[in-house]
Amino acid sequence: MTFLKENHLRDQKGQTFIEFILIMVLLIIVSFTFMRGFNRLVGTRWEIMLKIVASPNASDVVFP
Repeated sequence: MTFLKENHLRDQKGQTFIEFILIMVLLIIVSFTFMRGFNRLVGTRWEIMLKIVASPNASDVVFP
């Protein structure tokens, strides 16, 4: 009876490790997906702001 319990516990430790690895892989994939999307959004915002700042305007301001 104790042999069955020890064998079962050994199997559970292996399963726990595999589950941990799979959860870590899932978290890494989700993190990289969010980072890529966030970086793309920030880059797009910077590009829009750069175009606004660099575009010529119709004001009569003259720099000395």
